[in-house]
Amino acid sequence: MEAHGRRSPRRSARLSGLALLAACAAIAAAGCGGSGPTPETIYRTYPPSTAGPTATGSGVASTPTSALTAGATATASATPTPTPTPTTTPVAAAPSVSSTTDTSSAPDNRWQVTFRKPVISGVGPAALTAMNDSIATRVSAYISSFNGTPLPVVAAGDGPSTLKGDFSVALASPSLLSLRFTIETYVTGAARPATEAASINFDVASGAVIQFGDLFTGTAAALPVLKTQAQAKLVALLGADLVWPASVTMADFGQGWVFTSGGLELTWSQGAIASMAAGTPKISIAWPALSSVIAPAGPAGGFVQ
Repeated sequence: MEAHGRRSPRRSARLSGLALLAACAAIAAAGCGGSGPTPETIYRTYPPSTAGPTATGSGVASTPTSALTAGATATASATPTPTPTPTTTPVAAAPSVSSTTDTSSAPDNRWQVTFRKPVISGVGPAALTAMNDSIATRVSAYISSFNGTPLPVVAAGDGPSTLKGDFSVALASPSLLSLRFTIETYVTGAARPATEAASINFDVASGAVIQFGDLFTGTAAALPVLKTQAQAKLVALLGADLVWPASVTMADFGQGWVFTSGGLELTWSQGAIASMAAGTPKISIAWPALSSVIAPAGPAGGFVQ
């Protein structure tokens, strides 16, 4: 009976150990939940336009992501969208044509020259130089063919031999420049002066001189069409006074030709295809009448497309 009423030493030691662990746990719990120092919370003051701070688990205030997004959106919407500046393609301008007058005379007054020649401006420098140089060369050739030949001494009661040159603009566009020349020559003692028809035509972009044959698909195709069209108009203009060459070549059309908006204008020198009294015959062939022989990529292609 005594053995059942008394605890053994081993059991008593185990119970004492458990009691000690329980006491330690109670003390630890009391220390954690007691009145120790409260963690410090730090507050930051933000500008009025910024969303207020939100405390984080670390104790440091931060701005919520939604506030940052709202702020960024507000800033982006406040920035005005720039209005695109419209761009325009520069429109090429037609060349401007003015004039200057060249005058010269022989030391013995045997001849005199007065030539009003064109001066081009308003285009690129390379084309400008090319065109004005070509005009100067052409005018010099007209003058040289006059005073470079032996001219008689001034006839009694008459004046010196003269050359009077002039020009007019047939067409001035951003792509083409077409100029007519008239060269009136008089030899002292003659009954009357004679007038020569001439022309010069330019590609404005390059300043190159356009040749008559450049307009057509080829001589073989163009010549019969030109002959038919020109002869019909010349007969109507001159009637029986027309002296048409027996064998017509392209050279018979290419002395005084120019572009016009309405057609190909052809002029002949005085006495070339009619009597001197007929002056300088002039006709114009409408572009549609030449459409079958105009080169589409040539300088006259734009008139028939």
